[in-house]
Amino acid sequence: MRWQFLVPVLAAFLAIALSASPASAADVPVNLFASGFEWHVGSRGAPAEPTITVDAGDTLRLRIENWDSGLAGTHTFTVPHFAVDRNLPPAADANTPTVIFVNITTASADVGRWQLWCQPHSSGTDPEAHTGMIGWIVVRSTTPPPTPGFEALAAVGAAAIAFALIAIRKRRR
Repeated sequence: MRWQFLVPVLAAFLAIALSASPASAADVPVNLFASGFEWHVGSRGAPAEPTITVDAGDTLRLRIENWDSGLAGTHTFTVPHFAVDRNLPPAADANTPTVIFVNITTASADVGRWQLWCQPHSSGTDPEAHTGMIGWIVVRSTTPPPTPGFEALAAVGAAAIAFALIAIRKRRR
């Protein structure tokens, strides 16, 4: 009688394990501010040189505000790894920033740390070694946990057969 309960329970565990799927990609909204000739995430008063972290497969949805005004307040949002180089005109005044939107869809090939910068307010020749008005995008690996293979199926099958044989043997006594 016990095996009639154990076999369906083992089969249910196996079905759950096989149907588990890796986490799906997410939309990651981020507000990025150009203020005081520095990049800031979340608010204009946040620390400069921010790091934005996403998982491979996510889409980074950036709302970029430029609060710097005047001719010197012209910025770019440049991320060579993702082929992004957008102009960001200066703010109209102290209360009206210029806003642009940039979407970056990541993939497993993008795993790593990638620098972003403003062209006129940073310096450096290596794409990942600028100084000045900079920040970082970190793309983390999302390697899914291994799914049960043949070994798991064989183990569950062997356990089910063993329980069935024990039950049959007990009935014959």
